[in-house]
Amino acid sequence: MKTFFEGKKGRLFLAGKYLFSILLTILAYQTIKNPFYLLISLLELGIILLTTNWLLKTNRMLSYVFNILFIFLFNIQQMVMYFGGSYTTLVMVTNLESLESLSGRIVPISIGVVCLIFFTFLPVQKFSIPKFRTTSLLSLFLMAELAVTFLYGNAYSPIFAVYRLGLSAKEYRAQMAAIAEQPNTTAFFYKDDNKPSRDKPENLPEKPNIVLIFTEGLSQNIIDDNRQVMPAVQALQQKSLNFENYYNHTFATYRGLIGQLYSGYQLNNYDTNSLISIQDILAGQGYATNFINTEPTNTQFTSYLESLNFQNVVTDAKMADGINGSLTDKTAFKLLFETIEKQGKSEQPFFTSIYTYGTHMSFDSPDKKFGDGKQTLLNRFYNFDYYFNEFLEKFEKSSLADNTILVFTADHATFEDSDFKAAYPDYPRANADVDKMPLFFYYKGVQAETINAEGRNSLSMAPTLLDYIDIDQPNYFLGQSLFYYKENNNSFDTVFHDNAYVLSTDYGEIAPLSETNQQTIEELLQRYFAAKTQVPQKP
Repeated sequence: MKTFFEGKKGRLFLAGKYLFSILLTILAYQTIKNPFYLLISLLELGIILLTTNWLLKTNRMLSYVFNILFIFLFNIQQMVMYFGGSYTTLVMVTNLESLESLSGRIVPISIGVVCLIFFTFLPVQKFSIPKFRTTSLLSLFLMAELAVTFLYGNAYSPIFAVYRLGLSAKEYRAQMAAIAEQPNTTAFFYKDDNKPSRDKPENLPEKPNIVLIFTEGLSQNIIDDNRQVMPAVQALQQKSLNFENYYNHTFATYRGLIGQLYSGYQLNNYDTNSLISIQDILAGQGYATNFINTEPTNTQFTSYLESLNFQNVVTDAKMADGINGSLTDKTAFKLLFETIEKQGKSEQPFFTSIYTYGTHMSFDSPDKKFGDGKQTLLNRFYNFDYYFNEFLEKFEKSSLADNTILVFTADHATFEDSDFKAAYPDYPRANADVDKMPLFFYYKGVQAETINAEGRNSLSMAPTLLDYIDIDQPNYFLGQSLFYYKENNNSFDTVFHDNAYVLSTDYGEIAPLSETNQQTIEELLQRYFAAKTQVPQKP
């Protein structure tokens, strides 16, 4: 007697199970546009199907457990590829607490997850293909995949990506153990000064106010877009002191903000840093230091900001008018101007920073739309630009413009997800996490100038700003001022690092480090990760 899941109904369930996986694979291919991903994914799906069929001859339960395990992993990887532009990485796993930031796609993601669970757990039954034996076909598929991976590598394999994730987690645990065994290494990174390389502009006051704007996930190509997605930012950049060919040194936000302020790397999102930051140095020079919190209802982010050692974190949950209890960019720039206008009435110089949240991946604009409004990525950056321009107009008309530097940058480059690929299908990216990003200084009377950073990264922001305003203090910075000609003796300023990748951005070429450099960097990083948790010491 056949059960409900056998016979004709069983064949329908089986077809649905694999057709769903094929559909996910095709959707993922639309994101990545690489035929090797499609080829190897279909080969691996065939291997899962044929192995399941072979196991059904001897043990039905074993075949079902094998099937749901590997189909689940396969489907998860394809879904992550579709929404995120790559297979699952350790960075994604360590940022699971930030899933609410993907709420701009909550409907399609929720539907996808429900369908994934449903089709993954559908039953299996044995089938036959006329004139072909299961073992022969399985051998053929295995040999085909071995040949393709031998010639082109295993980076295209969804199942091998799970293995790589496990290796990354193992290496991470080993790194944590090695860091715990390190003696105090802070003296190794100590510098007596910031090595100023040029005089402060004569038209700047002795201690100018500083407003530092971290834009969420902004690559330089979006500013450069000749469709005028961000015309206000583009116009301001062109009349500022601008640094081109400048890259993010890490990914994502929690690493990017603290990493730039301390000119260092993070091993974990919430690691604190006991070394010296730019806000510490400026506070020592008599500045009032402030960070404006645009996620006031996010207790994790608020605690993170409070750990950065600013004298004041400006938080007003009553102003939260955006997604996930955040401030829209319209409200964020309103609060920024109100805050610095109040601070400007004091004789004490101020250093005020803000991280804007409205351009986060998956979000659409709550207000202004770009063109026909079909490209959510373009919408959100266009909306940002509109309200940044409003802020800039008020700033220029105020007395603040006479003695305040605007520093414009990003927490990191734009992540290359499906929205980015849809908006910029012909823009080449060597890696989804790292790209050129903006850094420019503007104030009334600034002389427009462009300096080629030659692939140096955002570790350089803090030392460059201090160099510009002629503040020379001891520090533990890993980066150095971009006003210096590029030197080859800095081990870090062209190295991108996060939990998934260690890459070189030297001279704008994104590539893996050589084996020797990789080993050197990993040893130095281990020292630094230990140092940032220890009591600072001098040599």
